[in-house]
Amino acid sequence: MLYIRWNEENELGIDIIDEQHRGVVSTINSFYYGVSQGLSKQSLTLTKGMLDEMTIMHFETEERFLEQMGYPHLHSHALLHQKLLTKMSTIYDESIKNSDPEPFLKFLKNWWLHHINEEDRAYARYLEINGKLP
Repeated sequence: MLYIRWNEENELGIDIIDEQHRGVVSTINSFYYGVSQGLSKQSLTLTKGMLDEMTIMHFETEERFLEQMGYPHLHSHALLHQKLLTKMSTIYDESIKNSDPEPFLKFLKNWWLHHINEEDRAYARYLEINGKLP
């Protein structure tokens, strides 16, 4: 019962980034499982906290990596990260207020898959074209 199925098409070819993406997706799946099984609000809050921590850690790792690689669009990519964190909190708060986790789950699924397969793929292509892909 997974909400997001990870597959090879989601991989960028950067081991630590791919591993962290899988971890974030796994935590989203854990949140979904908790919702679908009627776990307590406390349990869901703990899972959301894990998601926040993993997301922040991942964004820091990714931004540092892109800085080291000399990615010219780092600033705009980092702004996307900040927007995600803000929107994620806003949508979660609304979902809790309305006792409806569905908008939060949909947001996570759409945003993460879009971010990985569009925005992150753009820097992976840049690194590959410029011979910087590890």
